[in-house]
Amino acid sequence: MRRIVPLLLLSLFLLFVCTGVQAATGGYTVEPYVYNQDLIDKGLIDSSGADATITFWELPLWIQIFYISGMLATIFGMFKGIPLVLGRIEYLFGNQNRKTIFEYVSENPGCTIAEASENLSINRGSVKYHIMKLNAESKITTVKTGKFIRLFQNSGVFDKDERVIVSYLRNETSRMLLLSIMEHPGITNQDLAENFNLDKSTVHYYLGKFQNSGIILYVTEGKYKKCFVNPALEQDLLKFMPA
Repeated sequence: MRRIVPLLLLSLFLLFVCTGVQAATGGYTVEPYVYNQDLIDKGLIDSSGADATITFWELPLWIQIFYISGMLATIFGMFKGIPLVLGRIEYLFGNQNRKTIFEYVSENPGCTIAEASENLSINRGSVKYHIMKLNAESKITTVKTGKFIRLFQNSGVFDKDERVIVSYLRNETSRMLLLSIMEHPGITNQDLAENFNLDKSTVHYYLGKFQNSGIILYVTEGKYKKCFVNPALEQDLLKFMPA
């Protein structure tokens, strides 16, 4: 815009200069046509039409300069406006993706970035970016469970313990182990490994996470460590356990 103004001022300056030159050299005066039969009869007015068709380059110099300057100013303005238009389009699309991601997280508490990316068909890098923005805006909150970062709407719907429980229940192995412990209080690591055909080390890994989160408790009897759901969190497990 700053460059267009000087260009227009230059055009106006050239216009006045050229018209001044035209007047100084005894040019012509253009006035509105008024029908007057007497002047026509005397040959002072020619109403027979145009004498000839002239090209653009035969027009007075000031008209050429003004026209070309206007075209250049218009073209320049268009090029200046293109980045703004593209930026606005990108902004609108970005906001739509962010809204879609936020709605998905709200409807699927405890989901991961990978799940959101796959189910929404949005590039994972874009999902990460929008999750970061939503987190900065305090619209979502995250919970880290193992190697996964779980996403939740920051609405007060879930307290800290509930977010951890929901995160575990979204994992199939965690879910079946917790359900088995709820249904069989006092079950051992070995029993769980045998019931689900899992390595003892795998079961030990999951039980360690449950214990650190306060979801289960151990009771040692002889050489066995028996597992129990923490009574304080049992209702939450029942509440969020899939039917």
